[in-house]
Amino acid sequence: YHVLGTDQTGNDVLYQGLKSIRTAMVIGAMATLATLPFAILFGILAGYFKGWVDDAIQYFYTVLSSIPSVLLISAFVLMIQVFIDKNPSLFETGLERADIRLFLLYMILGLTGWATLARLLRAETLKLGELDYVQAARAFGVSNLGIMRRHIVPNVMHIVLIVAVLDFSGLVLLEAVLSYVGVGVDPSTNSFGTMINGARTELARDPTVWWNLLAGFSLMVTLVLSLQLFARAVQEA
Repeated sequence: YHVLGTDQTGNDVLYQGLKSIRTAMVIGAMATLATLPFAILFGILAGYFKGWVDDAIQYFYTVLSSIPSVLLISAFVLMIQVFIDKNPSLFETGLERADIRLFLLYMILGLTGWATLARLLRAETLKLGELDYVQAARAFGVSNLGIMRRHIVPNVMHIVLIVAVLDFSGLVLLEAVLSYVGVGVDPSTNSFGTMINGARTELARDPTVWWNLLAGFSLMVTLVLSLQLFARAVQEA
C-alpha cells in the first residue's frame, strides 16, 4: 500500500511528496504573480521617464538587490512568526496559522524578488522609447499612459514570460532551503524542505530510514528539472 514506504512515525512518503509538490507549485506560482506588478511598473517607469524617476527606482532596487535574499526573507518570516505567536486569538486552529504563514511567505518572496525583472524591463523600455512609432505617438500628442499601454507593455511581455518561467524553479528551490532551515512554511505543512529536514534526523537512527530522504530529493529534482526544460522551451519559442 505504501509505494515509497513510510517514515519512522508511519506517514506515507508518497503522500508527503505529492503534498510537497503542491506546496512548491503554489508558492512558485503565487510568488511569481506577486512579483510581476512591481517589476512591470517600476521597470517601465524607469525606462520611459528616465531622469530622476529612473535614478530613484534604480537606487531602490539596487539597495534591495544588495541585501542577501535569504537573510531578508528569513527576517520577515521570523517577524511574522513572532506576530502569530503573540496573537494566538486571531487564529482559531493550527491550520489557519499554517495557511497565513504560507500566504505571507509567497507575498514576501514576491515583494523581494522583482529587482532582476525590473532591471531587464528598464533596459528594454529604453530601447523601445527611441523607436520611430513611439516617437511618432509622442509627436501626435498621445499621452504617456497611452504610449506605455499600447506600445511599451505589449512589446516587453515576451521578457516577462521568459523570466517568470525561469524564476519559478528558483522560487521552488528557495522555499525548500528556507523550510529546511526552519524559516519557510509552517512545520505542519508538507514541503520539500520540511520533508528533507525530517528525513535528515532519521538517518542517525537505528535502523536507518533513508528512503524518505531519497524520495523527497528525487521528487524535488524532477520537478525543478522539468520546470527548467519547460523554461528553455518557452525561451526558444
